[in-house]
Amino acid sequence: MENVNSISGVWDWSNVNDDRWLKPESVVYPLSIRWKKESKNNILDLGCGLGRNSLYFYEQGFKVTTVDGSPSAIEKFEAICKQKDYKIDVRLCDMHSLPFENSTFDAVFSFHVIYHTDSKGIKKVISEIERVLKSDGELFVTLNSKNNTSYLKNINHKIDENTIIKQEGIEKGLPHYYVDEQEVKELLRNFDIQRLLYVEDIRKDGSRSSHYYVLARK
Repeated sequence: MENVNSISGVWDWSNVNDDRWLKPESVVYPLSIRWKKESKNNILDLGCGLGRNSLYFYEQGFKVTTVDGSPSAIEKFEAICKQKDYKIDVRLCDMHSLPFENSTFDAVFSFHVIYHTDSKGIKKVISEIERVLKSDGELFVTLNSKNNTSYLKNINHKIDENTIIKQEGIEKGLPHYYVDEQEVKELLRNFDIQRLLYVEDIRKDGSRSSHYYVLARK
């Protein structure tokens, strides 16, 4: 990603072979039904990874545009689309500066993506999403909760009040932005929040992976 006066990071997908990254997230099933019913047919998948959710939306008849900041992700997903002969618009781009005209999309889907930046960067990403969404368009996005063990564990590696740099694992060196419920509402103050879910996974070692799942309308 280019420098936009904020810290950001992307995954290197070149050595990621876990099958779970090829299966759609469960949230896409009800969203697909909802957006079809509301004729929100033109979708942006912001941060597609290997394209698992884009593929599902496309197979349900949506017009899908998909972007990611990782060259290795885009290369792999373009190969998948070519193999399947799927007409998905796949682009490499910075999430802080989307290469689309104002009011392009009916809906934006972004799963575990936009928090890979800092406090300044996430505000820019949200403003870009708002810009490319049509009036009455919808956004589904996930955000890290401050209850997340990875936030509490890395509290000494904070680069601002809401952002830490992970120190281990596959995401070592990547920024992660965290929020509480009030901060979610503040970030999305220009949207009408339709649904706000708090999701917490408690692992065998007792650590917690906590997120907010947000459906909002412009």
